[in-house]
Amino acid sequence: MGLVEEKAGELKDAIVNDEGYQNFLRIKGEVEQDKVLCDKINQYRWKNFELHMNLEGEELYNAMENFERENATFRKDPLVNEFLAAELRVVRTVQDAAKILLDAIDLDLVSNQDKEGDGQ
Repeated sequence: MGLVEEKAGELKDAIVNDEGYQNFLRIKGEVEQDKVLCDKINQYRWKNFELHMNLEGEELYNAMENFERENATFRKDPLVNEFLAAELRVVRTVQDAAKILLDAIDLDLVSNQDKEGDGQ
């Protein structure tokens, strides 16, 4: 195993053992005990994902405002809100790790002419 794979495994272990992920797993287990609630949360998550993938700018902002308003009662359920907050925490942890990598790894292709400022 190479160094990159070894460090990736360490990062995976750190995330899996993180308090935020452990909390997410606990809440996920509670949600999974209620099939109806689980299905509703999955529908909510899918719709949220679709909005973010298909819209942007003001259109996304307006759609999200409507979506949140339509789902306000659903979000008042403490288990729903706790699950979604825990999920968001885990997602942000993974995003932060990915950002660190992507900020450090230069994958852009720039010609020598562009580097010299003569991009014509």
